[in-house]
Amino acid sequence: MEIRDIGSARDGEIAVGKVVKAHGIRGELKVFPYSGRPADFSAYQRLRFQDPLRGTSRVCELAQSRTLANLAILRLAGLDEREGAEALRGWEVLVPRESLPQLPPGGYYWHELDGRAVRTREGMELGRISGRISAGAQDILVVTGAGGEYLIPAVAEIVAGLADDGVALLVTPPPGLLELNK
Repeated sequence: MEIRDIGSARDGEIAVGKVVKAHGIRGELKVFPYSGRPADFSAYQRLRFQDPLRGTSRVCELAQSRTLANLAILRLAGLDEREGAEALRGWEVLVPRESLPQLPPGGYYWHELDGRAVRTREGMELGRISGRISAGAQDILVVTGAGGEYLIPAVAEIVAGLADDGVALLVTPPPGLLELNK
């Protein structure tokens, strides 16, 4: 099971990165991708840049994207000088939710799981996902409810997927896992 972390979700858009600074003299931008995957930017066509201090925004068409180490280097249509690129330093990059790259079956974006109800296949309500712990080999979902806090490994053998109602995440914990967490 893959959980991909990106920025926060707001009004049908997802924050996917932040402009670090201008790159070169032709108006390119160095962008830090929240997902840690700079290649994801090649899937986006329209980007909205938002100034976190003033709340102003600007919509731009992506002309080209490439990676440089852990950053995305973006060239925007109509932006061809360093000064214009430098003016976007510190701005967040947002894309429409439907523009996100498709994940493999059983994969989720963190914003799809955060706050979601969790129950066992037998119908026992465990609570809601309140956090995530990166534990190397796999993530651990933190589920908080009336029964306390449960730490559920985010692996395909335990996380069965969404319930038929599409609301709750179904889990099949191995014997003793829930008792360990109390």
